[in-house]
Amino acid sequence: MKGWVLICFLPVLALAQDAQVMPASSTSFEHYVFLYSTTGLKVSTAPADALPFFVERLTSKRNDFRRDKDFVEYIFTKTHRRFLKNYIQYSSFSDLLNKGDYNCLTGTALYALLLDHFSIPYRIIETNYHIFLMAETSDGEVLLEATDPAHGFTDSKAEIEKRITTYRQNATQKDTRNKRYYYFSFDLYNVVNLDEVLGLLYYNHAVIAYNNHEWVSTIDYLEKASALYQSPRLEEFSRIVLLSIEASKLDASLKENCVKKIQSVRKRKMEMVANVSY
Repeated sequence: MKGWVLICFLPVLALAQDAQVMPASSTSFEHYVFLYSTTGLKVSTAPADALPFFVERLTSKRNDFRRDKDFVEYIFTKTHRRFLKNYIQYSSFSDLLNKGDYNCLTGTALYALLLDHFSIPYRIIETNYHIFLMAETSDGEVLLEATDPAHGFTDSKAEIEKRITTYRQNATQKDTRNKRYYYFSFDLYNVVNLDEVLGLLYYNHAVIAYNNHEWVSTIDYLEKASALYQSPRLEEFSRIVLLSIEASKLDASLKENCVKKIQSVRKRKMEMVANVSY
């Protein structure tokens, strides 16, 4: 099975990941920034210095706003101007912090971390090909769309309903240049937490590794993703990977090893789902 697996949030080229070493003491914010920043990297690297200074500046401005909604809009605007500069499908969270390259997953992840840091209630909502945020303020709900710098902050109930309806249609724009597309057989509209976002970051690395026929890396990333998030997309994608490896021209022994590993990932996932159901 050849071709491209399409998903809205795509990562950079996958690299084998060594064990990461967490800082000795860190806040929840620093903890997740570190984890998100080091997915796919061979060597652990500290997050960019710019982010802590940026958070300090946001903190110093918070009391200037009487309404939480206005502060959330300030976060949205300032964050986009400072970090979300270039929409690049093939970009990582580390690229976002260091180069300003982002996609809908990494941009949403950063907004979620900031809202979490400032104790503003929020929901991260995942659909088939997109992910976005809903923030709860004392002045009502607002929608944050990371890929829309001009109109990504929305507090109009009518506009929020319109956008959510569009997201739930699970449509995506095609780029047909030398690509084949796979469309999922399910309809996702899930609320995910910060750990599950980490799983999606690993999943994206698996997708790009698959598109480059890097079977070992694909399976390694799928293992990491499935340990963090039990999602229909992982089940369906692991099936695609299995069929692709079986149809590949890999060396017989390597193919056998890869098949066993992906079957183990699928079996473990089914066991975890069964245990949860029980």
